[in-house]
Amino acid sequence: MMATTSSKQLHSILQAEQHISAQLLEIMMAERSALMESDIDVINTMAEKKQPLVLQLEQLGRQRDALLQADGFSADKDGLAAYIDNQTQQDAVALNTILGQLKQTAQACRENNQINGGIVNVNRQHIQRAMNIFRGRDMNPSSYGPGGEYTSQVVRQPLLGRV
Repeated sequence: MMATTSSKQLHSILQAEQHISAQLLEIMMAERSALMESDIDVINTMAEKKQPLVLQLEQLGRQRDALLQADGFSADKDGLAAYIDNQTQQDAVALNTILGQLKQTAQACRENNQINGGIVNVNRQHIQRAMNIFRGRDMNPSSYGPGGEYTSQVVRQPLLGRV
């Protein structure tokens, strides 16, 4: 059992952050599948589900910072570490355990966010390239010429003008 009220409160905040971060991670993983399959309905649903979780995490972060500051510690990683160092061994172990889980989940969220962002960027580049070709503005066109040779000399007339 946690000895101090603030230690209990911090543990509760960290548990809530871990729980919400785990939900966010699940959504990001589902979002990746939807991005790879270009399932816009699922992508939109996942975006709608992420927003309130992100807001909840921001609110919990502010609560954590306020608790640390109220006990005389800085509202950052160093302040959190110093706070934990000033707790009983039992409280410190419990806080470090949940904090370790939260860090792992947060790292997985960051990695998945980067991967999903990369997928979005690649898809955006493909769409932009297709639109440029469609409009006759492809800056790096390449194709095979009439003799079968590889060439970058492609007619730059917009596709719309050819149909």
